[in-house]
Amino acid sequence: MFATLDPKLRAIELPSRRKVLLSDTVGFIRNLPHTLVTSFRATLEEVEQAEVLLHIRDANSTYGEEQKMQVERVLGELDCLAKPRIEVLNKIDLLDEHERAGLLERSAAGAEVAVSARTGEGMEALLAAIDHALHSDPQLTAELRVPQQEGAVLAAIEAGMIVHSREYEGNLVRLTVSGPASLIGRLRRYRLRDESARETP
Repeated sequence: MFATLDPKLRAIELPSRRKVLLSDTVGFIRNLPHTLVTSFRATLEEVEQAEVLLHIRDANSTYGEEQKMQVERVLGELDCLAKPRIEVLNKIDLLDEHERAGLLERSAAGAEVAVSARTGEGMEALLAAIDHALHSDPQLTAELRVPQQEGAVLAAIEAGMIVHSREYEGNLVRLTVSGPASLIGRLRRYRLRDESARETP
């Protein structure tokens, strides 16, 4: 029923600068022989451990709804239906203009995310949707004051956070940043005393 037989694992960086692992699973197979059920289930451990599930479907397929039902049935058997899930419709480059316009309208309304893996269209929206769905290591906003000679600290801020403003006060750099709570926590000694980190909406 599904073609993926070679699962992959990739590290990506989200717009928030959080780094996450994307794990592809093998495709779900209809009428799987009983002798293969245990082996197949073992490949789905990533689904049980994942914080967010991306259900990627072929926007050009005539079997889209049937595939969706099959996936949801397996997710139910794995007790994973309650996990945050993003519906991703791929291959929008194969749709005609009318179908494409309707799908992009639904995507803008937040019902699904429409993408083309071939052209890259919609990938920014998909990364933003993943960012929004993640709740571990939340995004915080904080004000920091870092000595200019602390080059390693400033480099870590540039690499792992979004810098909203930067001002120089003598040999200090005053920054307003947003980034993962784990990284901001490690930099608490540089945080302004009257500024507590707050969650970024």
